Amino acid sequence: MTIKTLKARILRVLRSSLPAPAASASPPPSPTKPDRFVVLAADALSDDASFFDAHETPTKINLPARPIDDDWELVDQQDSDDQDSLASAPAPAPDLDDLLREFPARCPPGGEGAVVLYTTTLRGIRKTFEDCNEVRALLENLAASFQERDVSMDRGLREQLWAATGDKAVPPRLFVHGRDIGGAAQVLALHEDGRLMSLLQLSSHATAASGATKKGKCAACGGLRFVVCGECDGSRKVFDGEHGGVRCGGCNENGLVMCTRCSYPSSSQAN
Repeated sequence: MTIKTLKARILRVLRSSLPAPAASASPPPSPTKPDRFVVLAADALSDDASFFDAHETPTKINLPARPIDDDWELVDQQDSDDQDSLASAPAPAPDLDDLLREFPARCPPGGEGAVVLYTTTLRGIRKTFEDCNEVRALLENLAASFQERDVSMDRGLREQLWAATGDKAVPPRLFVHGRDIGGAAQVLALHEDGRLMSLLQLSSHATAASGATKKGKCAACGGLRFVVCGECDGSRKVFDGEHGGVRCGGCNENGLVMCTRCSYPSSSQAN
């Protein structure tokens, strides 16, 4: 059955249900409109197309505001989206060399691939002693692997520090992989900015990649790096039968020698 036949049947049913119009009947006049009106008879519905066109609701089709010309425009749009996603992606983390480039290259003996901290345990100057304790505690709290070199234990370590900095620097002084990080003020400022942790972590990774292992506290010296001289028992003098007491040539000015199990390079020993 075609649509045209179906429309014709519906029209016949509608015509049969309409009452027959009277010859002399006329609609009452409208109180608000003039006496001009149009009478719709049943013949007005004779046109099938006009009837259904008048009653059918048109379908609204949502078309794009701007049609896409070709497939290349879709490819360009996808490339633009990919570039935006790459721009929003986080930047790769810098390596250790990039972070250390801003610090002067000053390397103490044995500090090429290590973290070295020069300190003092003497209480002669209270501010210096407290600064050393603060920086040492900070590195320990950050679980950093570092070498502590106490200049009060050996005059040769003090000469190391002076030679590395080029002046008579005062402890504490931190060096990371041959770079002079600075004293207490500089180290604390880096920690407040969140950069010290990055330096120490990358340094630890670089040390592990080089094959070095983190050692625990030495059982011989307890982490002090020094032990009492075995020749003079710390008295700095040895006795023989001919000359009596002479200066011990194996220890420093404090009667100490570096621990052979965990020793680091020393510039000199006091005679």
